[in-house]
Amino acid sequence: MHLPQVRQLFRTRSVFRGRVILPVLLAATALAACSPRYDWRTIRSGEGGYAALYPGKPTSAAREVAIAGRKLPMTMEAARVDDTLFAVGVVTLPADDAAVRREALASMQAGLLANLGAHAGDAVRTRPVTIQSADQPAKPVEGVELQVSGVSPQDQSPRRLTARLVAVGTRAYQAVVLESGDAARDQRQAEQVEQFLTGFHPY
Repeated sequence: MHLPQVRQLFRTRSVFRGRVILPVLLAATALAACSPRYDWRTIRSGEGGYAALYPGKPTSAAREVAIAGRKLPMTMEAARVDDTLFAVGVVTLPADDAAVRREALASMQAGLLANLGAHAGDAVRTRPVTIQSADQPAKPVEGVELQVSGVSPQDQSPRRLTARLVAVGTRAYQAVVLESGDAARDQRQAEQVEQFLTGFHPY
């Protein structure tokens, strides 16, 4: 896994009050779903409180992050296929409180956009989504999906971020796909991006 790309995505600015680096975050035709590059498997994280469908074996890391003046623990699991990263980040909140959850999600969204290099004038597409929980039977949870494109400040290559954010109880989640290079120029990986995002289920 290429750590500079991961570090850039999770380096934050004003919202997170400093630089936060998690060394973990960060397919091409109609036949890509059958490609051996995508080795889909369901990963269940008891510690993170979610199940996710990854295209490869994920690696993990943990670090404290600062959100709205609080230092909170964050864990991350991520798998990489070529120049695309598939990751789930989980922030543990100090209380089961709706206001805390809203504040955390707003900070996480702003941090993702800042890390991508997106600015206020950039076109950010957002839409409400219903995410099915990992409970049996599954329960619907309301979240938000965002997509924004940017340019890497390191090599000036295009990047595209698609993410779903949701909070349940004392956890806030971000399921993220970061596409770089040629994959960020078209929709060649649309099926894989959707498969990963719809395969994410919080407890």
